[in-house]
Amino acid sequence: MATAGADRRQGLVEYFRGVAAELGKVVWPARDELLRMTGIVIATVLIFGAIIGGTDYLLSLGVSQVYTSAGSSTTTTSPAASAAPAASLPAATAVPTVKATPVP
Repeated sequence: MATAGADRRQGLVEYFRGVAAELGKVVWPARDELLRMTGIVIATVLIFGAIIGGTDYLLSLGVSQVYTSAGSSTTTTSPAASAAPAASLPAATAVPTVKATPVP
C-alpha cells in the first residue's frame, strides 16, 4: 500500500517535470508581436460585437413592429372593458386558523 502512494507521487513529480520541460521549449512572442496580436484580437472582437449588436437591434425593431401591429389589429376592446377583469376578481378570503390544544 505504501509503494502505491510513493509510485503515484513519483508519477506526479515526473508529470510536472515534463510540463516544465515542455514550457521551456515554447517560443514566446516578442513584446512587439504580442502587442500587435492583442490589438488584432481586440479590433476583431469590437467589429464582430458591433455587427452582432446592430443585427440584434434591427431584428428587435422588426419583431416589435410585428407584435405591435398584430396586437393593435386584434385588440378591439375599450379602455373600460380592459379594467373589468381586475374588478371581477374574487375578494380575498381569510384562512381559518386552528388553535392548538395542549395534550394532557
